[in-house]
Amino acid sequence: MSLEVENGHEERSLGASDQGVGKKFSVGICVSDSASNLGRLVSVIEGESFPEGHSLEKVIIVASGCDTATLAFLRNLLDGDRRVALIEEPRRYGKAAAINRILDYYVGDFLVLVNGDALPATGAIGKLLLSISGNHRVGMVAARPIFESGGGSISDVLELMWTAHSDCSRQLNHQGISNQCSDELMVARAEAIHTLPQGVVNDGAYLAGTAYSHGYSIKFCSEAVVQIDVPKSFIALIQQRRRIIFGHLQVWKLVGKPPRTVETLLLTSPLTSLKVVIRTLGSIPRLILALPLAAVIEMVSIPAAIIDSLISTRKHAVWQRNGT
Repeated sequence: MSLEVENGHEERSLGASDQGVGKKFSVGICVSDSASNLGRLVSVIEGESFPEGHSLEKVIIVASGCDTATLAFLRNLLDGDRRVALIEEPRRYGKAAAINRILDYYVGDFLVLVNGDALPATGAIGKLLLSISGNHRVGMVAARPIFESGGGSISDVLELMWTAHSDCSRQLNHQGISNQCSDELMVARAEAIHTLPQGVVNDGAYLAGTAYSHGYSIKFCSEAVVQIDVPKSFIALIQQRRRIIFGHLQVWKLVGKPPRTVETLLLTSPLTSLKVVIRTLGSIPRLILALPLAAVIEMVSIPAAIIDSLISTRKHAVWQRNGT
């Protein structure tokens, strides 16, 4: 089997030698529009020292809806590294479709998925690989997202939301009942990965929920840190929250159980959710001032997401990027 990429280059054939014994892995990246972060991201991956016994076999990049200048930049950036496959799509079909392209061509025992606008800290990918390779029952492991604070009310709201999210993931990890992964940076075991249905919005939640339903455990590695892009305005944040909550409802329908997050636990285990929020506020008391505004954003986003889910099963499949 060979991979024909649309820029005219052909990747080497993937034969039996690529499937040999050992801890081999691939990295999959989805990018769109300007792909302005990809240069830094590729440099981090190529410069990383991975754990002993772990071998990076392929880096698969799906570039969707990128302009001519961006594609020229990507071809030049990636030229010469035979491990890299660039798949060009003339327009965006949604992240689920892009990930399915990656699933068609990755090689190895594990697949690392990282958002094109994210930036793993040094050693983060290695820590994820060590977390998953040590136990064959672990299906997926997610990293801990962080972001650069821009100051002001929106940064406080985002800090409250993301800190609570990580605290919740840490607690569920400790209890051994987590069934969702943040898709900013995660690693999956080959046997635990399933093709995503068309139009899935929260890919990490769907992949983890499906793996969990098949008996795999889902883990959270707080030591593996990834810097993420976040909304720059309250309108953009509401749009993002609306999409994420819609995605949770979508996964709930598809998998049969909701992803266990702070917001869904309000319905299924309200005491657990409340304890997470109280613990977060106790660790960072100044975020108490951000709580009313965060509550308003959720009170706007949740009903809108519910209405969206009643109207269409494929809404938000292709979403607006942050900062708008």
